[in-house]
Amino acid sequence: MSTRYPDLVLKKRLLRAHSALLRHQLATDWQQTVAPVQRVADRARQGAHWLRAHPALVAGAATLGAAWLMRRPSALLSLASRGVWLWQTWQRLRRLPPSQP
Repeated sequence: MSTRYPDLVLKKRLLRAHSALLRHQLATDWQQTVAPVQRVADRARQGAHWLRAHPALVAGAATLGAAWLMRRPSALLSLASRGVWLWQTWQRLRRLPPSQP
C-alpha cells in the first residue's frame, strides 16, 4: 500500500499525529479542570479522617455548642446572620480585580 498510495500513507501519519496531539491536549485540559475538585475532596477526606481520629474533641465541642444554644437560643439567629454577612462580604471581595503594585 505504501508504494501505490504514498499520499494516503502521509495523510494517515498526519492524522495519527494530530490525534495524539488532541489526546494530550484533552488530558491536560481535563487535569486542569478536575484538579480543584480533587483538592477539595482531599481536604474533605483529611477533615473526616481527623474527626474520626478525635471523637472526644468532637463530642465535647458538640456538647458545649448545644449547651450554649440552650442557654441563649437567640444566639443561633445572631450567629447565622453574622455568617451570612461574612459569606456575602467574601463573595463581593472575590469579584474585585486584584490590585496592581
